Amino acid sequence: MSFLNLKSYHFPIVCIMFFVGLTTAFAQEPLLPDTAADELDLKTLLAAIKQHNALLKSGEGEVVYTLGVPVDTDTHIVTGAIAFNKENTRFHTEKDFFHTQEKTTLLIPAGMWEITRNRKGEFGYHFTPERYFSRELKLIRPFHDVDPRRWITLRDKDLATYLESKNFQIVGSEGFNDVLCYVLEEKDVDMPEKIWIAPDRGFRYLKHESRSLTPVDALDSDVPMEAPTVIRTTISYQQHGDVWFPKAVFSERAWVDFKPEDPIISGQKLEIKNFKINHDLPPETFTVDIPDDALIKVQGVKQELSKQEFLKQYGQPADN
Repeated sequence: MSFLNLKSYHFPIVCIMFFVGLTTAFAQEPLLPDTAADELDLKTLLAAIKQHNALLKSGEGEVVYTLGVPVDTDTHIVTGAIAFNKENTRFHTEKDFFHTQEKTTLLIPAGMWEITRNRKGEFGYHFTPERYFSRELKLIRPFHDVDPRRWITLRDKDLATYLESKNFQIVGSEGFNDVLCYVLEEKDVDMPEKIWIAPDRGFRYLKHESRSLTPVDALDSDVPMEAPTVIRTTISYQQHGDVWFPKAVFSERAWVDFKPEDPIISGQKLEIKNFKINHDLPPETFTVDIPDDALIKVQGVKQELSKQEFLKQYGQPADN
C-alpha cells in the first residue's frame, strides 16, 4: 500500500477510535437521568393511554367467567352475553352465582333493571334507581368481573388516572409474551405495584402485580404469621380496527416463596368470544318490555308498583 493510500485512511481510522473511546467512557460512567425528561415520558404515556381508551365506543359479544382457578369443588362458571355503549350496559345469563334461573341485568342512566325468569317461566322485575349506586363504576354487579372493560381499568379507575394517583414511574422496558412493554412501578412504598404496558397493544397493560402481607393462622407452620401474597393478572388482546380489546384474562392470588406445593390461593378466568367493537347497537338492546300486568319491585319502595304506577314515578323503563 502506498504512502498516499495510508494518508487517505488515516482520518476515518482516527474517527472510529475516537467514537469507541467516547462510548467506553459513557459506559464506565453513565449519565444521570434527566428528571424532567422522565416526567415528560410518563405524561406522554398517560396521554397515549387516554387517547386509546377514547376509541372504545361500544361492544357486544359473549363471555365465559370462571371463579375458582385451578378448578376445585367451589368453582363457579357464568356464561352470558354482554352489550354496552357509553351510557348503557346489558348482561344476560342463563345462570348466575345466586340463581338457577335466567337473568338480564340492564344498567341505564336512570338506574339498574334486574329481570329474572324462574323454572316455571315466570318473570320478576326489580328496579334500583340511580341514586342507590355509583354511576362512576358503570359496571354491573355482582357481574363486575364478567365485564371485559373492568379488566382494562384498575380499582374502578381508568388506567391513566390510577397510575397518576398512585404515583407510578417508568422503571424500564421488558418483553412479556414476545411483546415489548414499558414497566412501571409505584414510588415510595414498601411493596410497590408493578405493571407492564404495551404500546403495540393500544397501550393496554399485559400484566399487573400487587403484593401485600396476609395474616396467617398461628397453627399453620408452613408460613410466617404475615406471609407475602401476590395478586397477578395477565391479559391477552385482540385487535378490532383501531381498538385493542381483551381476549382472555387470568388473575390469581398466590403465596410468595411459601407453600410451593400449593402456591395458588384463588383465581379467576375470563374468556371473551365473538366480540364486535364500535358497531351500531339497535335501541331495543337497552329497553325493557314490561307487560301491562307486571308488578315491579323498586329499591327503597316497600310496596310493589304496577306498570302504570312505575311509569308515573320514574318515566319510561329505558331512557336513552
